[in-house]
Amino acid sequence: MLKLVLSALSLKTFQITQQLWVSRQKQYNNMVPDFILGGAMKSGTTFLHNLLENHPQVKIIDRNMDHAYFDDDRIYPRGKEWYMSLFNGVMKDKEQGKIIGQTSADCNFNPGSVKRIIEHNPDTKLIFVLRHPIERSYSLYWHQYSMGREYRKFEDAIKMEPKLIKKSYHHFKHYSYLERSRYYQQFEEIAKLLPSQNLLILDFDSLVKNTLPSINIVLEFLGADKVNDLKELNYEVLRRNPAKIPTNHTVVLISAALHKLGLIRVSRRILNMFRKEMRPPKIDDAMQAKLEQELKNDIAFFDKVKKDFHAKINQN
Repeated sequence: MLKLVLSALSLKTFQITQQLWVSRQKQYNNMVPDFILGGAMKSGTTFLHNLLENHPQVKIIDRNMDHAYFDDDRIYPRGKEWYMSLFNGVMKDKEQGKIIGQTSADCNFNPGSVKRIIEHNPDTKLIFVLRHPIERSYSLYWHQYSMGREYRKFEDAIKMEPKLIKKSYHHFKHYSYLERSRYYQQFEEIAKLLPSQNLLILDFDSLVKNTLPSINIVLEFLGADKVNDLKELNYEVLRRNPAKIPTNHTVVLISAALHKLGLIRVSRRILNMFRKEMRPPKIDDAMQAKLEQELKNDIAFFDKVKKDFHAKINQN
């Protein structure tokens, strides 16, 4: 009798364990996202996002600040269930076998964000687009200057950066000119956490100049079919149009003050009246040399990324 009871209990335990395993496996299979597209501002992340979202086997949720869940310490406490709810609109696509992704341009800058991603789903693949550290920093500066968020000269903005980025996440996001270009330290940490088969880094120039082989490398990495022609992705050439830069510094100062007061629309209207389509001036030679020295490890890391990605292009 005792043997029968123990046998029944053993069978019941096995059934419960099996049900739990099936339940967890089903939940795991429905885990999203399958990939996250990251990269510093002004590095071509949006361009790659637009290409991928036009692939029939890929679905990327609409870009939204709330999607900085892993990166923003203000959002992360909302919890896993809240984050998963952002994907409610694409779960049918997931069930149909589509590859689900999101864009989160800050996930290589928060030291804990990649760790959070792995804890959420250890199989999540990360894709990063990088641009030359100095070129990216200078481009971001002029973007912020043109938008009325920055009023300082470039040299002064660089000096103020360490103090500014400590104020808030907003300040870090908009004024981290050099901090976002410190690739060496960022990816040294990522390499310790993420299996190499789940990490792809490509450079901005390759993406722009060799778009077809570059996007096919990304698609192969994700497990999606390659394309024979960029027209399949509704491709439009990413042109480096000259930026519309405010030509009057006094107007920039007034606009920046209005921007701080929350009068953003008024600020931009004033700026638009004094904008001229032109390329930013060349960085001062002394400043260029200073930045090359300060970012030498990051430049070396970027050069290696570029060389390695070119090798992948030549293999395809």
